[in-house]
Amino acid sequence: MDTFEFDYGVMVPGLGSDVKRKYCLFSLVLYRQTDYPMTMRTRGTGSIGKIAGSRYLYIWYYGSDGKQRRESSKSESQMVATQLLQKRLGEVRLGMQPESDLKKLRYEEIRQTLLDDYAIRGNRSLRENGTIDGLKHVDTFFKGKSVARIDTTILRAFIKKRQAQGAEAGTINRNLALLRRMFFLVKQEGKVQSVPFFPMLKENAPRKGFVTHEQFEKLIAELPERVRSIVTFLYFTGCRLGEAKKILWSQVDLQNHTVRLEGDQTKNSEPRILPLPDLLVTILESAPKKVGHLFPIGSFRKQWQTSCVAVGLGHWQDPERKHETYEGLIIHDLRRSAVRNMIAAGVNEKVAMQISGHKTRAIFDRYHIVSTDDLHKAMNRVEAAAKALPASGVALTAGNVDTSSMQVAPKSGTIK
Repeated sequence: MDTFEFDYGVMVPGLGSDVKRKYCLFSLVLYRQTDYPMTMRTRGTGSIGKIAGSRYLYIWYYGSDGKQRRESSKSESQMVATQLLQKRLGEVRLGMQPESDLKKLRYEEIRQTLLDDYAIRGNRSLRENGTIDGLKHVDTFFKGKSVARIDTTILRAFIKKRQAQGAEAGTINRNLALLRRMFFLVKQEGKVQSVPFFPMLKENAPRKGFVTHEQFEKLIAELPERVRSIVTFLYFTGCRLGEAKKILWSQVDLQNHTVRLEGDQTKNSEPRILPLPDLLVTILESAPKKVGHLFPIGSFRKQWQTSCVAVGLGHWQDPERKHETYEGLIIHDLRRSAVRNMIAAGVNEKVAMQISGHKTRAIFDRYHIVSTDDLHKAMNRVEAAAKALPASGVALTAGNVDTSSMQVAPKSGTIK
């Protein structure tokens, strides 16, 4: 093997120890043997060369984080290696994450970024156990996957799997929204260069379930006594179930018939005052102990479903698997009923929104359900108003227009 004087000027950047110097010297001897010297470049523009045991050219450069990176060009061509180095240096100038780093990025890392963001912003969707509703299915499918491999094709495969599991379009969209949020967060941090296209599904029309007052009275009579007070509260105020369960007796003013919800108890983080109906005040006044939670109750989904089936507000699709196949009125429909009842009673919409806790008119309108009876009442009002107007001289018969009393003026075009 030919020998030559070692030149530190062509040493691979970062090789500072004696061991690395010997390795570099060995590598350079190989370069001399093959007449392929390491390319000398201006400081800050990276380097191109070979390493022992590989026939490909490698590039060395510093990323935007100040860390040195080495990457194989997977080619013996000087031109190919130069083009790759220029591409990587361009990405560094733009603050982009190197592609080699992106390949190492896993789903678990971007998932943690989402959880950290929720924790920092105090998002109420983050549960005490450190997870988010809907994240379980995303975890199961994408666990261990490289972020670089998550593209639209993979996302469509996820959608097909969730559909096969019986998930509705809205539920799948919520799953996809969590993953999309992860991508946007890591893109802001410069860890990915782009966000894949997310093929969101067309969702079903919003639920239109509500209960009339007559139906509500039958339901209350059928429900267990321990849940009647909270169901009555939800029906009259339109309060969310999660908010109602957080209310303490110290927030109740029975004398003024009001309940004060604090900002940390509401979904939109805004405090509000809820009026209490006389019926509920009477029930609450008879409570033996007025300490702790106003409604100290856990889940009552099964009791709710059983009572709804008993009064004709629901049914079992499969009687043998009852609660797994229930279809009918749900607890959240009480919130829609409350909004509908307030508007029907002539309550100002702004006041109704304040009571129910709706921040936007668009969402409020989705809860303002119009029934067939409402449409008939509206038409009856129109007919009553029409009858109150002065006679026009035009008589209408069933399906035909009687024009016997009409005279058409040739010039003015008016009917007399």
